[in-house]
Amino acid sequence: MLGTIAKKLRIFGFDCKYHNTMNDNDLILAAKKENRIIITRDSRLAANAVQSHITTIELETDTEKEQLVEIAHKINLEKFSIDYSRCSLCNGMLEQVEKYAIIEKIPPRIAESVEKFWQCKDCNHIYWVGTHIRNLEKLIAEINGII
Repeated sequence: MLGTIAKKLRIFGFDCKYHNTMNDNDLILAAKKENRIIITRDSRLAANAVQSHITTIELETDTEKEQLVEIAHKINLEKFSIDYSRCSLCNGMLEQVEKYAIIEKIPPRIAESVEKFWQCKDCNHIYWVGTHIRNLEKLIAEINGII
């Protein structure tokens, strides 16, 4: 239910796993084993996680922006920023790569206009600063203005 939040948190550099098919008990066990925080809108999951002594953030707001502000407040984060360290798809680590090494994997118009690229070490997805990042920077500025 919070897949887009998980992707955003990864873009911000957080080590963030997302499971939409795992049952509550398995999720709690995994969080306990890996010493993770559970972020959820499911009050029953939140209550069970707290009872299992797992740090839990139960989101009460509805919009992505409100939820990110709520998370920031609950973890005492002063601001969000883009951190090119995590893959938004699989949570793997990103590494900067030279354009010549991935030139055949990127659209020609991107190859002509972009110089800086990152690639996931796990799933090989390629990233660059494009309009999606500029739009995200606007969202970050709005959120940071509220935090």
